[in-house]
Amino acid sequence: MSKIGVRMKDKPDIEKVQQVAPEATDLEEIGAGGFKVVYKALVTDRIEAVKLIQIPRDTGDETIRDENLRRIARELHILLKCTSPYLVKLGSIAPRACKIDSTEYMLYSEEYIPGDSLREMILKDYRPRKEELAELGACMLRAVRELALMNVIHRDIKPDNIMRTNDPVRPYVLLDMGIAFQIGGTGITRNSARIPGTLYYIAPEMLDQGFRQNLDYRADLYTVALTLYEFASGDNPFAHRGDPQFTTLHRIKTQRPTPLRELRNDLPDEMCSLIDQLMRKLPALRPANLDHLIKEMERYR
Repeated sequence: MSKIGVRMKDKPDIEKVQQVAPEATDLEEIGAGGFKVVYKALVTDRIEAVKLIQIPRDTGDETIRDENLRRIARELHILLKCTSPYLVKLGSIAPRACKIDSTEYMLYSEEYIPGDSLREMILKDYRPRKEELAELGACMLRAVRELALMNVIHRDIKPDNIMRTNDPVRPYVLLDMGIAFQIGGTGITRNSARIPGTLYYIAPEMLDQGFRQNLDYRADLYTVALTLYEFASGDNPFAHRGDPQFTTLHRIKTQRPTPLRELRNDLPDEMCSLIDQLMRKLPALRPANLDHLIKEMERYR
C-alpha cells in the first residue's frame, strides 16, 4: 500500500497555497508534519493559523482517501463543540477541499495562538517554577475534563502541542485534535492494530491488544503527567535516541520513571508524588477524579 505524504521536500509552493486561499494574505509557514503544513496569515482583519492537510490516497484502494477525510471531519467536529479556553478554536476559513498540482488537500483555519510551545521552552533548558507547573497542570486537566464530557480522548498531549501564552485567561492552550478518539463512535482506521500517537508519548494501555475497547480519559491523564514531568525536569524517561522502537515500547510498558522529586527537589513532595501517580502503568492506579485533581494542582499556584 503506497501513500504520498507532505514531506519537507514536496510541500506546495506558498504562491500556489495563496491561490487556493485568496482570503488569507501574508502567509508565513510556522509548522509542518507528515501530511500537514501550517501557515500564519492575515485573514480579513485578524491573524489566524491556516492549515493545509493532504488527503493521502492509494490509487488501488479509494477507502484510504475516505478514511482520512473522516478523520479530518472528526477533528473539526470536536473543535467546533469545544468551549474551553484551554483548547484551540476554529478560525474564520471554513473547511473546504482544494487541489494543488493535482494533489488533494483540506484547507481551513484555526485561531493563531501567539507564544512559545513547551517543546521550544524545554529545548532552551527552561525549568518552570512550581506555580507555572501547577498552572499548566490545571489548564490541561480542565481541557481533558471538557473532552471527557464529550467522550473524547485527545491521545496526543505532548510539549509540541501546548502553547504558553501571555493571556492570563488562557495561559496554556492545547492544540491538534488530529488523532482524537471518540468513545463509542464509528471506527475510522481500518487497521485496528496500528497504534496512533507519538512514540514517546503513548499511554501504556494503548500497547495492549484491543486497547480501543477499554480506552478512556485516563490515557490523557497519563500524557498530561508525562508532559508535566518533562517540562519540570527537561527529561522524557522513554526518549532514548537511537533505541529500536521495540525497546522504547517495552520501556513505556514496564519501566518506572525516576521519581520527579529526585530531579526537581525544589518542588513540593506532594506535587511530585501526584505527577508520579498519574504516570502509573495501569489506568486503574491513576487518580481519576478530575475535579479533585484540578483542585490539587491549584493548591500550588
